[in-house]
Amino acid sequence: MKISYMLWNRTGKGRKVPTGQAWQWIHEVEDDYQMVDVFRRLKKTIRECRLALVNLHIEQRDCSDELLERATFAYKGPVLYDESISPKRIIHMHEDTFEDQNTEAA
Repeated sequence: MKISYMLWNRTGKGRKVPTGQAWQWIHEVEDDYQMVDVFRRLKKTIRECRLALVNLHIEQRDCSDELLERATFAYKGPVLYDESISPKRIIHMHEDTFEDQNTEAA
């Protein structure tokens, strides 16, 4: 399942994304735990770095309404939808399961 969004530094006060720019993240998640984790980290990043969330899209092909509600509840913030904002950078991420991380470290 895919989750894509842009983080936009519209105020110039934020960190991580340069002033006036929007960067896009595309996450490949395997299960509901990863999805909830993505939204928790997203909320923390937005708060700490003073960024705006833009054009959130969740591929719902393999996602139930209950799962979607539970995952987005972890974020619970405003989302701007504006097609005129284009990303200056696109970052693709594949979320590894906890078991995968443990086997790689061994």
